[in-house]
Amino acid sequence: MRVVSSLADIDFTVGRVRRESGNLVIESGADSTLETTVTITPRDARHALGRLIGAGAVWGFLPAILFGGGGGETTAATTDHWEERRKSTGLNKPW
Repeated sequence: MRVVSSLADIDFTVGRVRRESGNLVIESGADSTLETTVTITPRDARHALGRLIGAGAVWGFLPAILFGGGGGETTAATTDHWEERRKSTGLNKPW
């Protein structure tokens, strides 16, 4: 998956998933462009699930999840090496 913000442009793959202190912790996989750890509290999860269940776009996306449709298209923007994207956009440079 791709995560884009004003501070970072990250290709993120899910690696190890574990529970720690009552939270869900997701570590990035080896293919990620930046080592990342995501900590999700039960409150965060309830909020996210509520938003997802109520979003029509998710229900339209569900067949692609279940049957593998869509998402197969690649463009130059999605296949370019992340280092080239970082240099051209100025992202991943919080300093």
